[in-house]
Amino acid sequence: MKITRIRITPVKTPGPESRPFVIHSINPIYHYPDLKYDAPPETRPKQPDGPGSLVIEIETDEGVTGVSQKGYGLPGVYSVLENVLAPLLIGEDPMRTDWLWEKMHRYCISQAREGITSSAISAVDTALWDLKGRYLNQPVYNLLGGKTKDRLRAYASRLYVYASDRGDPDLGLLREEASMYVEQGFTAVKQRFGFNQDDGVEGMRKNRRVVEALRETIGADVEQMVDCCRSFTADYAIRMIRMVEEFDLAWVEEPVHPHDWPGYVKVRQAVSMPISGGENEFGKHAFARWLEMGCADIWQPDTDRCAGITEVQKIVHLAAANDIPVIAHGGWMANFHLAMANMNMPMIEYFPDHNLDPETQILTGQPRPEDGYITLSDAPGLGLELNRDALNRFTWNG
Repeated sequence: MKITRIRITPVKTPGPESRPFVIHSINPIYHYPDLKYDAPPETRPKQPDGPGSLVIEIETDEGVTGVSQKGYGLPGVYSVLENVLAPLLIGEDPMRTDWLWEKMHRYCISQAREGITSSAISAVDTALWDLKGRYLNQPVYNLLGGKTKDRLRAYASRLYVYASDRGDPDLGLLREEASMYVEQGFTAVKQRFGFNQDDGVEGMRKNRRVVEALRETIGADVEQMVDCCRSFTADYAIRMIRMVEEFDLAWVEEPVHPHDWPGYVKVRQAVSMPISGGENEFGKHAFARWLEMGCADIWQPDTDRCAGITEVQKIVHLAAANDIPVIAHGGWMANFHLAMANMNMPMIEYFPDHNLDPETQILTGQPRPEDGYITLSDAPGLGLELNRDALNRFTWNG
């Protein structure tokens, strides 16, 4: 079997409806007021129109096709896929996933192999695993070692801080959303801090109030996590985390900038609760340094960024050899299959606001959680089907 064609289709599906309230979150770029969520539209940099995601189809001479969809890293990923990776794989055997991964990675050493290039490799690698599963008539999790659990425990990942124009947290909206997730059966939820270092001590107090409000709402039996969104310095993160230690958080995520590995170590050594991170790391070599330095208690690589299933499986095995749990970033099917096949992946992230409308979904068949758990079918590949009508309807032709 040989790869005969790789099709890369840019798509733009309808965006989310505007909300009647202001979202306050934290982000490294929010040091610049014109880049915040709540910045007036007239002050934001003008962005050119463009696709929201790419659909990758890898076709073969035996009529089997593997598919993936990705949104991270646009628009740069498109050029790497179209001009570098696609020509590299034509005529190759798609079953040789590890060998092809190395070919792509080594060829891209001069292409800034981390970040955009790693994300592009993710798209191809995921489609190759889907193709392999379809050819062998097996779900991807069976190709990765088989089921280690019957279903996947999911945590609801949203709970931004909704606030007035003055910046005061709307705790009523937060409680309402959290209560909905508990009623739906989720046994774990993750919120975001809403206020950054530039908000000073008052911002820290507001962050504490939203953490306290969530704990009061969900009760003591539901796990609670908080995301720092890679926004703090180590010293500030330590102060902020110590202010919320009493609320028994399951973990604090990405307390410092991704490059600040010593900062991760400093924070982890200074606070009592687990530290997690890794969604903005791009390969096994970075996580080998994490292991050496002791950066985090929980690793969170993302198959959509970290060079795909082939690479993340190696990271998961490295973690397993050192008794480190992995809870992958992102509610993608590739992450779900990895979690199903690995003992040290106890939970998955689930985004409740992801599009599950079959009329606008490009890849259909994504499972919905029931009572806080997701069950994967035994359908071949990733278990998704390409909605050709939707793909044609939402192809971006700009």
